Amino acid sequence: MMRLFIALPLTRPVEEQLGRIISLCRQTGGPVKWVVPHNVHVTARFLGDTEQARVPSLKTVIDEVSAQFRTIASAIDRLGGFPNLNRPRVIWAGLGENTETMANLARQIELRVRKLRFEPEKKSFRAHLTLGRVRSSRGIEELTAFLQSYKFEAIPIQLDRICLFKSTLTPTGPIYERLHEALLQP
Repeated sequence: MMRLFIALPLTRPVEEQLGRIISLCRQTGGPVKWVVPHNVHVTARFLGDTEQARVPSLKTVIDEVSAQFRTIASAIDRLGGFPNLNRPRVIWAGLGENTETMANLARQIELRVRKLRFEPEKKSFRAHLTLGRVRSSRGIEELTAFLQSYKFEAIPIQLDRICLFKSTLTPTGPIYERLHEALLQP
């Protein structure tokens, strides 16, 4: 079994800019497990534990969906938390443009993986980039104050590919390996 997900990866310069923001957030302290910048991505569909034999079908799904969509231009334009910034469990960066296109892409992936007999996705798609996971609400006040007051300068992004990732969990954090990728249409 492999732990898999389908995502839209970011470019290296965008990862570096998010790395600087994560570094600023980290300085506020608080019990947060921060994402390594090169692991930040837009998740289209988490698949979970999957047999190796299903990988070829998943590659086909990615190829079919990528052929239907053009490169998606957007911008990272805010910071927030799920379920909210008063009691965040996840710290995220929000995307402000073309999120409906991203949702449509995720829907197309969902329809296809359901035909492959994957369980239905429990949560509806929300275009965001997970930056950190809050371990405890104790001592999080300084971080939430920082997030609420942070003056965000929009970061333009181009999402130009869909990838099938394998996630290996380790004590120091997940290691992501690209098993397949397909470019969106230019």
